[in-house]
Amino acid sequence: MFLRKPLKTPDHCKWSSLYNFRKSNLQRPPFLWESPRPEKCRISDDHFTWFGFAKLTLTFLEPFGSLTLSPKAERDPSYKLYMTFRTGFLCLFLLVGMQNASAQNQKLDVNIGGYLKELGQVSLNNNFSTIHYDNVLHHRIESNWKLRNHWEFEADLRTRLLSGYSVEHQPGIKQMFEQDPNYLDMAWVCFDTKYSLMHSNIDRLYASYYNGPWEITLGRQRINWSRTFVWSPNDLFNNFAYLDFDYEERPGTDALNLQYSWSYASSMQLTTQFGHHWDETVIAGMLRSSLGSYDIQFIGGHYHKDISVGAGWAGYLGDAGFKGEISYFHPENNFFDLVGHITFTTGFDYMFSDGLYLQSELLYNGGYQNNGTPLANLVQPPTADNLFIAKSGYFLNGSYQFTPLISGQLGLMGSFDRSIIIFIPQISISVTENVDFLLLSQLLKGSTLNRTIDTPNAFFFRLKWSY
Repeated sequence: MFLRKPLKTPDHCKWSSLYNFRKSNLQRPPFLWESPRPEKCRISDDHFTWFGFAKLTLTFLEPFGSLTLSPKAERDPSYKLYMTFRTGFLCLFLLVGMQNASAQNQKLDVNIGGYLKELGQVSLNNNFSTIHYDNVLHHRIESNWKLRNHWEFEADLRTRLLSGYSVEHQPGIKQMFEQDPNYLDMAWVCFDTKYSLMHSNIDRLYASYYNGPWEITLGRQRINWSRTFVWSPNDLFNNFAYLDFDYEERPGTDALNLQYSWSYASSMQLTTQFGHHWDETVIAGMLRSSLGSYDIQFIGGHYHKDISVGAGWAGYLGDAGFKGEISYFHPENNFFDLVGHITFTTGFDYMFSDGLYLQSELLYNGGYQNNGTPLANLVQPPTADNLFIAKSGYFLNGSYQFTPLISGQLGLMGSFDRSIIIFIPQISISVTENVDFLLLSQLLKGSTLNRTIDTPNAFFFRLKWSY
């Protein structure tokens, strides 16, 4: 047995004697969709040993080890799911085994948590004569594994069940969800019918090694070099779409990240994002430090087909926050030609004494290219050299906490050179400690959007339960 001593039933979850739910007193962060979660289930290192866990896991995998499948069966989503998890488990034990080969009683600390979300979307045209409905049932499970000897592992899986108008009428939707943009293919469609589709992907699967000022992380991870809120030309690895509000964790990337920190605000990073070709690879470094009341950073490296250099800052002008980023992109194949471009963004934020919080941001998108449909470009992660569907952009937002349980926001996004205006009102209600309800609208106005979108007025309602 891998348990050292009997566990007391009252202190553990009903469905397993290994897990212990604990409540958290975390306060809500300023953005409505980043709701706090209770502390994750914890497997105490007093009750868990490496020998027992390895035995339990290998016992679970043993029935699959002797399977001999035909080529057709190997293409089945369930087989792909099994192979992904088996590979992850094997990599986990190989890495840990190198560190703990001579110590079977090495203790482990595991935290498990996640959430379940029900998201409904009603889309209407401008005269309300056309109505479309879409629904997403979204489950996410997160696991964090900590070893005493400097090791940490993360494995997260998200699964979504989609149904409604988009599934029925959007061509190629299955192929879109089957494609994983990262180096490793860890996305699959579990099943699809005329009216529904279920897909899963592993968006976090990495190992981290900490030793003093050094930190080394390998695997699918979130690498955040952003200083601004909406658009980030410095974020070469994990840029995100602001309108994709339902993906709070943001996408991950398959990379190797090395970081050396010599103080709280000063560090150096060297990061490689793996790609199948040189044009899909990113190799860049960042130097981060402080200057007076400002945190500053400098970046540079190879970004797909370009060489990129840039800088960012975050500090205060009086009582107002002042942030910004600038990056220059130059094609590597035309290194001596004057064909590069600059992308620049800057913003302010201010908190009033009554709790009203205001934000603003401006964008110059020097790498703008009019490719694809505007809506697809707005909800998919952009590239660092082409952040918006226009050459310029602006963003205004105000948020206010009406009561301890109810807060609201009103956002406005647009462009100076194209006819684009997007209104984003929302209200969030904390129903219980781990249940939140969100009402949000995205009203897309202007000729650029109305010419290509049949139902530009989207209304969302979401119920989220965190565990």
